[in-house]
Amino acid sequence: MMDFSEDFCYREKDLYNTKEFKECDYSKPREQQMTGEGSKEAGLEAIYGTITSVDTIYSRTKKECIEYYDIEVNAKFNGIVHFILSANTFFVDCFYGVKGVKVVGFFDPSLPIPLIYPPRYQIRVIALDLPSRFVKADFFDCLLVSQDNQLELEITNNAYIINEDKGTPYCGNISNKYMVALYSSSTKSIPAKTQPNVIIVLR
Repeated sequence: MMDFSEDFCYREKDLYNTKEFKECDYSKPREQQMTGEGSKEAGLEAIYGTITSVDTIYSRTKKECIEYYDIEVNAKFNGIVHFILSANTFFVDCFYGVKGVKVVGFFDPSLPIPLIYPPRYQIRVIALDLPSRFVKADFFDCLLVSQDNQLELEITNNAYIINEDKGTPYCGNISNKYMVALYSSSTKSIPAKTQPNVIIVLR
């Protein structure tokens, strides 16, 4: 079993949603809005696979806390890769008996990746890959379209929107934010449209 971030050694956490963006002009089509500052944000990319092993790396100076988890994953399209889970990783789900579990990890492609094999990815968000649920972590623009133009969020009163850190309800504007969307179905359009069940606004 993997524990949660309270067992990680304390460290300053990376902040993604600290940048001030220009106010959204909803009278403009998305193509024009994409020329603004939000279009410069790096999206998050997904890797799907099955966990084959887990190594827990403890701090050399504080033996009681975890520096990071090194998870070997047999990825669908990438072969063997390593997911590095640290205090900066958001866990969507609990993980029990992790070997053989199907997961999806989201990483920031703008960060440097060590030139070693198998490749090691600093995972920002990790979730179980469940057959009845879809997970999308990315930067969502003024119109709540993901940076890769694959998903558009349609918010209803049934959507549960929370903060990453405290898990409390988030009542602010969710445009131009890095977020995690959990949903059960979507249209076959491009971008696909969905009414998410849960949205987590990343820090």
